[in-house]
Amino acid sequence: MHFGVDYYPEHWPEDRWSTDAKMMQEAGFDTVRLAEFAWSKIEETEGNLDFSWLDRAINILANYGLEVVLGTPTAAPPPWLTEKHPNVLAVNKDKQELKPGHRRHYCVNSEVYREYTKKIVSNMAERYGEDDRVIGWQTDNELGHPVCYCDDCRGKFHTWLRKKYGNLDELNRRWGTVFWSHEYTDWDQIPLPNDNPRKGPNPSLHLDYKRFFSKSTVEYNKLQADLLRKEAGDQWVCHNFMPHFPNFDHFDMADDLDLATWDHYPTEIRESYEEVSAGHDLTYGFKDKPFWVMEQQCSYLTRDELTPAPRPGETRMWTYHSIAHGADGIIYFRWRPCRFGDEQFHGGVLQHDGSRKSPGYQEIKSVGEELVELEEEIDGTVVDANVGIYYSFEQNWSMETYRYHSPIDYKEEIMNYYRALFEANVNVKFVSRNSVLSGLDLLLVPIMPMADQFLESKFEEFVKDGGHLVGTYRSGIKDFDNHVTDRTFPGRLSELFGIEIHEFTPIKEKPEVTLTDFRGQGKSYRAVDWVDCIETKEAKSMADYETGWPADKGFTGISRNDYGGGVAYYVGLSGEEGFYRDLVSGLLEESGLEQIFTGEKEVEVRKRIDPLNDEELVFVLNHSSEPKSLQLDGEFRDLIRSETFTGSTEVEGFGVMVFKEK
Repeated sequence: MHFGVDYYPEHWPEDRWSTDAKMMQEAGFDTVRLAEFAWSKIEETEGNLDFSWLDRAINILANYGLEVVLGTPTAAPPPWLTEKHPNVLAVNKDKQELKPGHRRHYCVNSEVYREYTKKIVSNMAERYGEDDRVIGWQTDNELGHPVCYCDDCRGKFHTWLRKKYGNLDELNRRWGTVFWSHEYTDWDQIPLPNDNPRKGPNPSLHLDYKRFFSKSTVEYNKLQADLLRKEAGDQWVCHNFMPHFPNFDHFDMADDLDLATWDHYPTEIRESYEEVSAGHDLTYGFKDKPFWVMEQQCSYLTRDELTPAPRPGETRMWTYHSIAHGADGIIYFRWRPCRFGDEQFHGGVLQHDGSRKSPGYQEIKSVGEELVELEEEIDGTVVDANVGIYYSFEQNWSMETYRYHSPIDYKEEIMNYYRALFEANVNVKFVSRNSVLSGLDLLLVPIMPMADQFLESKFEEFVKDGGHLVGTYRSGIKDFDNHVTDRTFPGRLSELFGIEIHEFTPIKEKPEVTLTDFRGQGKSYRAVDWVDCIETKEAKSMADYETGWPADKGFTGISRNDYGGGVAYYVGLSGEEGFYRDLVSGLLEESGLEQIFTGEKEVEVRKRIDPLNDEELVFVLNHSSEPKSLQLDGEFRDLIRSETFTGSTEVEGFGVMVFKEK
């Protein structure tokens, strides 16, 4: 377990550094991230490298027992670089060049910028690659934006297309350019997706540009990772993801990293703590192993407006929340808020005065003391889950290509199912196209428009082997060229689900469409955005439409198909909140999965497992400022308070309990 803070010594007088290091040690920190925005401090002018200040900072930190994670500073190019080479600047979708004065204003496809990246990363790696005070590296910072449309991107996109399709006849066929007379006779005729602002571009072109930009971003990160590994010895390489950033495939990038980390700012979505939990679980899924939080919020934030500060106990709860979902490293952002620049009120562990009286410092210091006692119990534990959610950046891009023709939001539908699982207090694993599914009992696949033989076979094998798979509306309707299938919906997946769909509609007008009760509770459920009209073949109906025109025609809303040793369900509608809660509860029961404890709303329960000793740590977190109740089904010892609890138990506001069964 690592416990630390993000530090910017270049922002403070050097005679303060020892004081900071001593206070960090007293807070229980053992790790510090440095230098990810310090390019102009390291290289004030081209070729004029000065690592002396960084050497002194690392030395002072090491004297107080603090290990270092170094960031490569490429997210913020210095003015001398962009002045000399303005062609490295990115161009946004409105065809505006992003000017210096902020950060992340460069293009990942600029060969000029890549050459400068190689130089600064190589120089840092050569200097610190064998330094045993440096334990790891972070590449760049929060890659994935801006999506660029500059001339470098245009040229490389055309090259990428030539390699993928080989000739224009193949591209024209697979893009369907015969539509609206778009057939290309020269590669240079191919536009970028933002060239015609009046309407969305050809869906196949749009999807391929998404793929191209993702590959470009992954390639740029790999360039850095490879350079670091040449010199890094035992040092690991990570990147700090923003998990739901849609502009590149995070699973692809994670293949080139030793460790996944993410930047965790819950006050921006404080009332949607399920979404925060999903960010943790998605980051865990990138490598299917414990991750770090490289920026853990601990104070107010500066964004478009100043956010509220964490309430007393909330930072502690967020910290344990991260650990409960699989974090093996917690790095708070930041040590002390800067007195200048764009983030003057992006708070930190300390306040601007640098005093120990900061409430954040006092609260985090107490967390550090607790974690010393818990570290031995946490070390070696992992997050195990029997329930998976299929998550695909590529499927999301496909949805975006016809967003003007559909009310559906890919991420939101993922979250509809995730929220229901969250409330059921079950661990969740996010899986990708290439993930191994054999450890799962229940797999949810919300909205998967594109299907191919690989996915068809993968899901069929999962179900035949005894798994329970849930597909939804808008699945199997396209191929991977983003063309609508000529098979009856859901296309390749029709046999697996045992159904056919000949009619579908968005829900915009009354009368309401409702679904019959499928759990014997006397309820009905209102369809919200979409209805598929399911005709069962081998499948059986779990629930039919009750009102509205689908009911008049006798269509099914949810089907169930026994297939091999397992079951394939198809959910033909998007529904109100209670629909997902009841549906997931029933699916868990049918899959033989029990909830871990039961508690009031806003009480979250998660577990980490020691695979060597087959022991569980159960984390209980109260996301509310009010006390909440929890029902224990046995006798458990809280490792934080060294007290034993059973039956009905109160969890204080923003309270945390870490249980082991007695």
